Amino acid sequence: MGVYSLTELYKNELITEKKILQLFKDKKVVSLKNACNVLWSKNEIFAVFYLFFSKMDLAKVKFSICGSLDIYSCTNFNSRFLDFGVNRVEYALLSDNETVIKEYANLRYQKDFNAELSMDEMVLQGESAIWCNTIQFFMVNDFKGIERNLNIIETLTLPKLPKNQQELKLDYEFYKALLSKDKSKCEEILEQLVSPKIHKKRNDNAVLNKYVSQPALGYAKLAWRFGLEVEVNSPLVPKEILPIEPLDNYEIPYDFLKTDSI
Repeated sequence: MGVYSLTELYKNELITEKKILQLFKDKKVVSLKNACNVLWSKNEIFAVFYLFFSKMDLAKVKFSICGSLDIYSCTNFNSRFLDFGVNRVEYALLSDNETVIKEYANLRYQKDFNAELSMDEMVLQGESAIWCNTIQFFMVNDFKGIERNLNIIETLTLPKLPKNQQELKLDYEFYKALLSKDKSKCEEILEQLVSPKIHKKRNDNAVLNKYVSQPALGYAKLAWRFGLEVEVNSPLVPKEILPIEPLDNYEIPYDFLKTDSI
C-alpha cells in the first residue's frame, strides 16, 4: 500500500506539472513566485519517488531542480525559506550538482519589504536562519564561518530554543562532530535522528515520511561530502545516494530557469 501511495502521488503530481507547464506555454501564469513554490513541491515528490525505486540519476536531476527553483525564488522574490528549510538546502546537496551547490551556498535573502533584517543579520542574532546558514558553510568548507556559527548557536540560539524545538540540539551536536571529523559520533546522532519519535516530528508529510528521513539523509550526504563515509542503519537513509557522484548533465525543464524570463 505504501508503494502504491507514493506511485499514485507521483502520477498525480505529473499531471499537475503538465497543467502548469501548459499555463506557461499559454502565458497564463499569474504568479511566477507561486508557480516556483508549486513546482518545487512537485519535484520533491518526483525525487523521492525515483530515490525509492533506485533511479539515482533521475532523483539527482529532480533534487537539482529543487535547488535551482530555490535559487531563483530567493534571488528574484527574496523568499525566506532559509529561515526554516533545512531539507531544502539538503536537496541541493543530494543532487551532486556542484554548480547548484556552490550557488546555493551563497544564497541569502536581503533586507526588504518582507524582511526587517537581512539573513546575515538574522544569523548574527542567533535566529532560525542560522541552521541553514551553517549547512551552507559546510557546503563550501568555510571553516571560519562554521566555527563562528557554532559559537552563535551555543551562546544565543540554544538558550532561547523553545521547548518544542529541543531536538535541534542534535543538529548542533552533529555540526560539532562533523567539524571534528568524528565519524562514530556523527553516526550516533544520525541514528537518533531516524528514531521513530524524532523522525515523526521532523517529517510531517504522511507519504514521504515512509521513504526518507530528513535531516538525517541530508546530514549523511553532507558527511560524505566532508570525507566521512558514515553508515546509517535505516531504509529511510538510502545508502545508494550517499556517494558523491555528479552527473554529466542536469536537465533544466523550465524555460524561466534558463532565461530568467516568462
